[in-house]
Amino acid sequence: MKLYELVGRDSEKGFSPFAWRIKMALAHKGLNYESVPLHFTEIKETLTFADSKTVPVLIDGENSISDSWNIACYLEEYYSERSSLFEGEKGKAAAQLMGHQLARPLLMPLFRVLVSDIYNVIDECDKDYFRETREPRIGCKIEEAAKDYDQALKTFQTNLLPYQDYFNQNDFLSGQSAAYSDYILYGMFLWARATSGKILIEDDSSVNLWIKRMDGLFNGLGGSVSLIK
Repeated sequence: MKLYELVGRDSEKGFSPFAWRIKMALAHKGLNYESVPLHFTEIKETLTFADSKTVPVLIDGENSISDSWNIACYLEEYYSERSSLFEGEKGKAAAQLMGHQLARPLLMPLFRVLVSDIYNVIDECDKDYFRETREPRIGCKIEEAAKDYDQALKTFQTNLLPYQDYFNQNDFLSGQSAAYSDYILYGMFLWARATSGKILIEDDSSVNLWIKRMDGLFNGLGGSVSLIK
């Protein structure tokens, strides 16, 4: 297996939240893979074989699968004898909804918070591309976003409150043990951890306690993620 993922200056540290969903899913299934690091400007040309313009892309034998959701579904179907990512069709539907729920309320404001930090950790070959494609998304210069992110952070924190309430009573989104819904949310925090030193949530919040539980999974796979230097 090969997993194509996004990297910055350090080619050994992938930071895409969507790739991290799959890295956790592969660990959940107990599957080994080779990581193929790509810079932003390498993605389009490299992944033409998979008809994809984004990471992650998974190669498994003769199969090439793009998009994190499609990959998760592939892993569940083709490796059904291994630990389930969804625990049935209801869990699969809940995980799919989870992916949609994160996009606007959490990923978008968090990107505004992180954008200048991401710019600082990507490779020089990607700087112009990142500026040209991301500044229209945030509606300002990256340097402006670096100084004015307080409202975006407050929006992110407010929209995180339902999860905080949930984790006051549950160890994982999927119940007593982690599954793909957890990896969807967790990947977002690994994205932030790898690219930024900003404090997003309080240490004693139930969400942070959940993150620490996630950090311990699979011999500390996510817990080993550190800021790209």
